[in-house]
Amino acid sequence: MKIVVLIAALLILTGCMSLKNTKDLPAELLYQPPVLGQTATIMGSSEPGYMSLVGDRIAYIMEINGKRVPKERKEDYSATWDTIYPIATGEHTMTISYRIGGHYAVPSKIIFDAEANRNYQLNFVTDIGTEWFSKNSYVDFWVMDKATQQPVSDVIRSQLPAAPRVISYPIIINN
Repeated sequence: MKIVVLIAALLILTGCMSLKNTKDLPAELLYQPPVLGQTATIMGSSEPGYMSLVGDRIAYIMEINGKRVPKERKEDYSATWDTIYPIATGEHTMTISYRIGGHYAVPSKIIFDAEANRNYQLNFVTDIGTEWFSKNSYVDFWVMDKATQQPVSDVIRSQLPAAPRVISYPIIINN
């Protein structure tokens, strides 16, 4: 009897563990590539971290024109840094961010004008995660034309999120 109860409990627990949050954003909130007209492409970028244990330094795109980019079964938006997104020609506003290990930048908006048949890349310069005791204070982003290696947007500065406020609670010991 104990074995039957144990097996039933294990089946219930493993069933609960395998349930994932399968609720996705509605299609109208996700970025859809253009189907007509001339297009260009945009992607994020990555550079090696200062230590192999920390991971790479990654600049990635979270939204294009107010629409979330699909994660395609990847857990984090930063895992989509190498996804190439087709975009229509004209002006685009993207929400972008940066991550290395446990450090990340506040998402920022960047605007650029895409020309037909061009390939663009989100580039960055930072002091976040560049060495063991780096200042961890900023990330500068810009969009670059991959063929000419020239910037096509203004430089946008992002910073780390504000440190959480320390809250203390008194400990009362009654004798």
